Amino acid sequence: MASAAATLLSVSAPLAAQDTTRFLPVNLHGFLQIYYRSGDPLVKDGYRLRKADIKFSGIISPRLKWRVAFDGSKVLTLNKTASGLGDSLALTDVAVDQRSRILQDAALTYTVNASLAIDVGQQILPLSMEGTIPSSAIETIERTMFIIERSRAVGLGDVRDIGVSANGLVANTVEYHVGMFNEAGDGAGSIDVNDQKTIIGRVAIHPRFAPGFQVGGSGGFEGGLPEQHRERLAGEIQYRQPRFTLRSEAMSARDGALHRFGWYGLGAVRPTPRLQFAARYDSWDKDRSGETSLNDAYERQIVAGSSYVLDDTGAKLVLNLVRQTFPNVDSIRAGTILLAAFQAVW
Repeated sequence: MASAAATLLSVSAPLAAQDTTRFLPVNLHGFLQIYYRSGDPLVKDGYRLRKADIKFSGIISPRLKWRVAFDGSKVLTLNKTASGLGDSLALTDVAVDQRSRILQDAALTYTVNASLAIDVGQQILPLSMEGTIPSSAIETIERTMFIIERSRAVGLGDVRDIGVSANGLVANTVEYHVGMFNEAGDGAGSIDVNDQKTIIGRVAIHPRFAPGFQVGGSGGFEGGLPEQHRERLAGEIQYRQPRFTLRSEAMSARDGALHRFGWYGLGAVRPTPRLQFAARYDSWDKDRSGETSLNDAYERQIVAGSSYVLDDTGAKLVLNLVRQTFPNVDSIRAGTILLAAFQAVW
């Protein structure tokens, strides 16, 4: 018995040590943002839990990493299908909208070499520059309208889907991201609804002779039936230094018969490492075929704001004043909106 116990201990000890080495350590990162919105004629005043991101990540082997991220602020929504029943409508089907689930990222990254890494799983799509910047690093409380406004279709940045992508930086100059995904951001958390796949890519040039400057673009395509046809095309330019940032992007998109177009210009100044002032002009046409109601109206926003980092822990106060107008539809009231956010990143 003693020899059997010694043998068992000699086998289990290395296994336990191996398991501990394999699964630890696990890195934990998070971002929490709460804001108050006031003055919007289209939305009631009140507080909102805007972001509650939690990300777990770790190393499986020298070349293989994993990550899983959640956004606890998302509200689960349902897709409902109704059909005519006599002179009334009857609910025939209800399904969870997979985009509203709290799961964000769930992916593996395999590093091939210094200029190539392969991501497999649910991940952020390489679409638009601002759409790939972390929420904690955005100069304003809300991202540009072509990303956050999703009443007619999926957003054109900061969206996720399931697929495979290749990412890297060549000669410290050419940054590239290209992948094949189920859909263009509306298939996260579910299987593909058709046989077509969406190809999305982004390239940014960082000239060595101009540190802080970059120029590039992104785009995507999915074929198939007319109602499934997707196109994305965007251009980007930025010049960033420790004291200031200048950035502009334009995005055009087609989803079946729906054509959308948006662009913005942003400037930010940082007099001190903790204090920042920012301004953005934002133009967004959610449906270029009509100007009849809020559902298809062209919208403009002018955003001015400031932020202050309270301490070294990452806590920040942000104030934004937003002037919102709909110049082509007289029936929609313009508004001046105050946003005040308290946020922290760790």
